[in-house]
Amino acid sequence: VSSAHAAKRIALVIGNNAYSEVSKLEKATGDARAISTTLQGLGFDVITVLDADRRRMSRALVELETRVSPGDTALLFFAGHGVALDGGNYLMPTDIPNVTEGQRNLLRTEGFLADDISERLRDRGAATTVMILDACRNNPFKAGPGRSIGQSRGLQRMAELKSVLTPYPTPK
Repeated sequence: VSSAHAAKRIALVIGNNAYSEVSKLEKATGDARAISTTLQGLGFDVITVLDADRRRMSRALVELETRVSPGDTALLFFAGHGVALDGGNYLMPTDIPNVTEGQRNLLRTEGFLADDISERLRDRGAATTVMILDACRNNPFKAGPGRSIGQSRGLQRMAELKSVLTPYPTPK
């Protein structure tokens, strides 16, 4: 006798306003609260994290991963600073340092690459992964007059990724 797996809906909602070294934001935590309430009403099991430093964001992402089972729907909503850098979109925790041009690799090690998050969820067997990235369009990392680290405004388009999963048999 095998037990049937009931697909779940799991969401991680992150809203970061209180940045310590780059410009603070005003609406990210309010947006995160509203999205959390809406997703709960839609039947999602929601993890809500507000003003997360690197450690808290990392732990929240691991918590999301551990809740995802094959066939589930995983959703990430992020509101805060994000930067497009060298072909990737990086989500910034509240303790991200105010880097200069010579320190651009610090963004890669201190930020969270959106594609890596998506891949980690797919590796857990998520049938559907939804990422909503509400990143501030103003790049907080100024490298000098007229220059900034990363794309000057907003994130870049992410490729649509389709994974092939073997569907679970329908219980009889």
